[in-house]
Amino acid sequence: MKFVYSAIFTSLLLTACQPNSSGSKTTSSSLPSYCADAASQTITSQSIVNLVAEGFVFLEGPVWIESLNSFFFSEMDFNGPQDNGPRSVIHRLTLPAQINVFIDNAGSNGLATDGKDLLATTHDDQGLTRYSLPNKDRTEVLDNYQGKQFNSPNDLAISARGDIYFSDPDWQLGSRENQTGMTGVYHFNVKGDVALVDGSLRKPNGVTLSANQHYLYVGDVDGKIGRYPINTNGSTGQREAFAEVEGPDGMGMDCAGNLYATSHAAGQLHVISPQGLTLALIDIAPQLTNIAFGGPEHKTILLTAGGKLFSIDSPIAGLPY
Repeated sequence: MKFVYSAIFTSLLLTACQPNSSGSKTTSSSLPSYCADAASQTITSQSIVNLVAEGFVFLEGPVWIESLNSFFFSEMDFNGPQDNGPRSVIHRLTLPAQINVFIDNAGSNGLATDGKDLLATTHDDQGLTRYSLPNKDRTEVLDNYQGKQFNSPNDLAISARGDIYFSDPDWQLGSRENQTGMTGVYHFNVKGDVALVDGSLRKPNGVTLSANQHYLYVGDVDGKIGRYPINTNGSTGQREAFAEVEGPDGMGMDCAGNLYATSHAAGQLHVISPQGLTLALIDIAPQLTNIAFGGPEHKTILLTAGGKLFSIDSPIAGLPY
């Protein structure tokens, strides 16, 4: 595999977060300490995008894990057998530019962390998986809804209270049966209960939480990004239309509450205010899949696009997935 490295520079400035105005009962989680000084300007189309590495097959699901001072991301191989989804490897990127295989044959797509371990949506076993960071042991967390196997879970976000929200399209279903009869979005709470958030979407993809955890954002293949108000117990309300992005894929969130949505089809990064206004549109690369904030101050933005990794330096911090 060939890697090409470069420095990580540019500016990313964003708008302030607004409180939930839906009238629903919402969570009141405080922001992380690294969100103390949120900037108020926005990026522009002239922002510098840096190539970090290339030579991969297809990248997805970046996450920053502070305890290891590293980003992690999935690489899927669509050149081999696909009956149980593509073979997948989890890589570790230690800044500024050291990349190593962390877990071979992981079966992973989206990645997140609960502050202790690495959590993944895994298409090989059609569920959610926990990887222990110290010894890399794999533990199945969840693989079915009402006794029916999930399709190919794609992306996930974890709330401060430990609830997991994830999408289950059928992109990596392979030759297996769609047992649920839908492509859904789910909520798996800290008590071990799983609930359907939405079963009406064509192919739900990117998932993220608002900075104040008042909303769950989900993108669909039809180009629409919706949001669901989150109640104090972690359950969700009715979907609200939020924004439109051509072929939305993975999403991220900064400390000011701005949504970062990747357009897989156009290879562009959309930065969208809490009010749904486009603040910036940046050309990245074809097959742009996902985004995460990380680095010592959570101000390095890592982007996965096809077989390449890109980065943007940011004066505002953001969330790790």
